[in-house]
Amino acid sequence: MLSYKEKELIKDYLMRYNYFNLTELCDYLIDNGSSGDTYSTGKYKIYPYVAVFLESFVPSSVMEIKKNENNVQYKIIGDLSIKKEIKDNKESKEEDTITETGQLSLF
Repeated sequence: MLSYKEKELIKDYLMRYNYFNLTELCDYLIDNGSSGDTYSTGKYKIYPYVAVFLESFVPSSVMEIKKNENNVQYKIIGDLSIKKEIKDNKESKEEDTITETGQLSLF
């Protein structure tokens, strides 16, 4: 199971890269503190958890998936909801700032 931090790292990775493979994403997670434990085949133990999270988090209409014997390659072909989420959060913070600075206090 992935931690909150690992899920956030995956979101960060998706914001940076439009084309990647699952092993590269696992390497990124390991470089940032995730466990590097592997199965006897050499595949990372976090590999299936990352794959499941990606497929549940990113709609299939936004991501193209190519599978081969050793790895899975992803290509982002649409607009990710996390990009929209981040943009909406920035806009709402800006609106909050404007509202807060525009108010007068009677006390």
